[in-house]
Amino acid sequence: MLTLDDPRWQTFVGGYRMIYDASEALKNLEMGEEDEAVLESIWDELWENLHHQGDVDIASYATVPQIARICIERGLMDPNAFGLVATIEECRLFRDNPSLPDWLETDYQIAIKELAIFGAQKFSEGWSPGLTSAFLSVAAFAKESPNTGRMLITFDEDEINEAYEAVFGESEEDED
Repeated sequence: MLTLDDPRWQTFVGGYRMIYDASEALKNLEMGEEDEAVLESIWDELWENLHHQGDVDIASYATVPQIARICIERGLMDPNAFGLVATIEECRLFRDNPSLPDWLETDYQIAIKELAIFGAQKFSEGWSPGLTSAFLSVAAFAKESPNTGRMLITFDEDEINEAYEAVFGESEEDED
């Protein structure tokens, strides 16, 4: 796995198609900051620079193994982690983005599976709807069900309910 001290981070392109060194934000995430405002700013930086209107690039792909590793080591069940990984994978598979480099492919694929396994181990915990959808999306991608993963990361709960109603002619609540 590419270490966070590897100089290649300084050459990777992010979602804006500009150089973005994600290693500093990842190091801050790894340090285990517990202050919610600081943690939120780290996630905001990663989201902002790794994904832009469906665009991702090598910096985005390189963060996936690190996000998985950091979350597993810290026991961090954060919807941002699952959501960002699922979004990067959705953009990689379904959008016009660069291919995953050969040198990164194994670590990237293993990271998605390990993040799904980590989430499954925490399944009995109380989760927000956002974390549930993001986890299920990562799990779908890990189990090579990309259309399901795409649906779960692309649509929010209201959009899923609208689709349910359109297909079945009733709302989910009407069934009760």
